[in-house]
Amino acid sequence: MVVLHDYTDSEALNRRLSVRDQHLQGALKAESEGNLLVGGAILDNHESSKMKGSVLLLAAKSVEEIDEMIIQDPYYKAKVWEKWEVYPIKCAIGPK
Repeated sequence: MVVLHDYTDSEALNRRLSVRDQHLQGALKAESEGNLLVGGAILDNHESSKMKGSVLLLAAKSVEEIDEMIIQDPYYKAKVWEKWEVYPIKCAIGPK
């Protein structure tokens, strides 16, 4: 599981929205290849639709493989994602 934090400057949301279609196209490709199992935006709170990051559940063999996927993503290239944390998980329920 990867938790990705957006930049917090005043233009961060505009950068996110400007490359969102490209990001989603890449996400659909990664899903069809079996690399992306689940993905979505982290919201500011339950009442808001303001996006402030992302969560990805990726199928990967190493942290380096995950890092490579992230740095190829339009959100990283457009300075939407500032930093990320990788948490290895073992699924008990859901995709194996």
